[in-house]
Amino acid sequence: MAVDIIQPTDPEFRVVHDRLRDARFAPHFDGCIGAIDGSHIPVIVPNDEIVNHVGRHGYPTKNIMVVCDFDMRFTSIVAGWPGSAHDTRIFRDTLVKYADRFPHPPIGRYYLVDSGYP
Repeated sequence: MAVDIIQPTDPEFRVVHDRLRDARFAPHFDGCIGAIDGSHIPVIVPNDEIVNHVGRHGYPTKNIMVVCDFDMRFTSIVAGWPGSAHDTRIFRDTLVKYADRFPHPPIGRYYLVDSGYP
């Protein structure tokens, strides 16, 4: 059900967001369609699963990968990974397992990401 609800409003990314038309931002973000990042959500897990869920924060978490557009709306969410999973692993796995559902940027477009992504 969520796959049908959480998706880009313009899946072809043909519309350039108004914020990016502003002369102050346009040269720096030409072709950008949004951002991808991970977020750690604290969780309570059984004792035998704690090791897998403890990551860089030092307490059990789930690592959630989200894709946002320039209206700060989620256009894709990948949840369920333990906090010990690296952003790169989640991203690569998503591109393989959910390639048909992930909002791939067209040629010449890109997402803003941090160094945790390839």
